[in-house]
Amino acid sequence: MDNCSGDRWSIVFDPAGVFLHGFDHECDATPWREDERVHWPGLLDGLPASLAHYATAPEFQFEGFFDATVCVWRETGADAWQCGPVKFAADESDGTEWLFDLLADGSPEAYVRYAEEYWGRTVGIEAVRDLMTGAPLTRRTAAGLSPTGNFEIMAKHVRALGHPVHPCPGQ
Repeated sequence: MDNCSGDRWSIVFDPAGVFLHGFDHECDATPWREDERVHWPGLLDGLPASLAHYATAPEFQFEGFFDATVCVWRETGADAWQCGPVKFAADESDGTEWLFDLLADGSPEAYVRYAEEYWGRTVGIEAVRDLMTGAPLTRRTAAGLSPTGNFEIMAKHVRALGHPVHPCPGQ
């Protein structure tokens, strides 16, 4: 997720486990609080070697630095999620209180509210429901998401994500 306003998060599902990180550019934990960027103390402490390479992966770097204000992981077979021993004062934050709201809610209604607020236009709830349940992308579904969008371009991106596209061009 990238809101194009400086905030983003990613989740990686790996045979070794799950790696999740987020970046809230305005929170107290931003690495940009110092002239030379540094992570909030403890952020990456305890990150297991089996998942640590994601913190150095180019796709998660910004100007050669892993911009993260929150980082959690769960190794395969682990009983619980883990994070570094990060501490905040009562008035400090890492951004988690809002970064993952949409993901945690998981409902089509939450996504529609988010999309309509973010893009300032109506998004069809049935189109969102269809995609969230794994139904193939159709021209009707695509039009419900973006009436002026190019179906062929959408279909290309959706296929690249591994989501099915209806094989009949007229559907």
